[in-house]
Amino acid sequence: MRSPNLTRYLTTVTATTLLCLAAAFTFNALVDPLWYYSGNRFAPINFAFNERLSKVNLIAGRESEYDCVIFGDSRVTLLPADRIADYKCFNFAFSAGAVNEFVAYSKWLQTRGFAPKLVIVGVSAGDFRRRTPPRNIPEIISENRNPTPAIIKYLSLDVIGMSWRTLFGTTPIDRIYNRDFQCLVAVTTPYDTRKPIRDIHSGPFDTREPLDQYRALREIFPSAKFVGYTPPISAWAIADYAKINWLESYVHALIDAASVFDAFVDASVPSDITVEPANTYDGTHYSSGVNAEIASKLLSNATAPALNLKGMDIEGVLSVYHERLKTYSNVIAAGESVPPVGTSPTQGLPSR
Repeated sequence: MRSPNLTRYLTTVTATTLLCLAAAFTFNALVDPLWYYSGNRFAPINFAFNERLSKVNLIAGRESEYDCVIFGDSRVTLLPADRIADYKCFNFAFSAGAVNEFVAYSKWLQTRGFAPKLVIVGVSAGDFRRRTPPRNIPEIISENRNPTPAIIKYLSLDVIGMSWRTLFGTTPIDRIYNRDFQCLVAVTTPYDTRKPIRDIHSGPFDTREPLDQYRALREIFPSAKFVGYTPPISAWAIADYAKINWLESYVHALIDAASVFDAFVDASVPSDITVEPANTYDGTHYSSGVNAEIASKLLSNATAPALNLKGMDIEGVLSVYHERLKTYSNVIAAGESVPPVGTSPTQGLPSR
């Protein structure tokens, strides 16, 4: 026969355990670091600990609310979905995103009944020099499974650490998300033009294997309008490409990519935007104002200062690039800025 003391002990242990689990779940649910619910309830800041999984949690069960999806790498996370006119877009871009991942995520969305009218892809020229595609696809995507329930994830000590860092620490990446899950840069310093783009010496853009992946992506949603764009990069990087004789391979890669899309805009061509260091902190991730301007013009013919690559040939595009480099040659050589266009990299950051 069980003694009263043992019964009281077991009852106390059980109650304490359940109370701790309830407290852990409540704390994690209120901070919501994995984006199952409405995000951080304590401050208008959401950290991105794993965009590949968090964005799955964010859209799962809400697929019918969207008729547009955006794919791309970390630069494309900064494209404001609410500035795409006449569509309700979900920005599914994530850090170091590659086209083979976009294909896998699209198949996952398709099995869940998602049928967008518009697909936007931020094309990275770096894809055209990668020989081994990254293998970052979560099992829930490759196996077409539902996300792990929040009740399981939010009882984890690891997630408590994420929640604590969200409230009292620093962002794990150089971007943050606001209360509406719109991505913003989280770095306060303007771009140092003397610092080269980190992949400037990774090799020319001479492989065309990604084209088959872009075609496969298009085939998953055949009725959708398929729009591509190249995010802006520093004019100093473009000048470096020209110096080391890689500019032609770069432009040729963009022209070949554009052939797969219904529309394609190149925002990486040198312009007042890309010769202004205050518009970016690293030469590749641009401010909210710059990305808002790109988003608002992406579906229209008013693309300037970007280029509409549909209908242009390699000679025509190269001519524009060389002309723009010549126009900005003094600024590029001096490493000086021109009058600002758009906003500073940190304008619009929410306060804690």
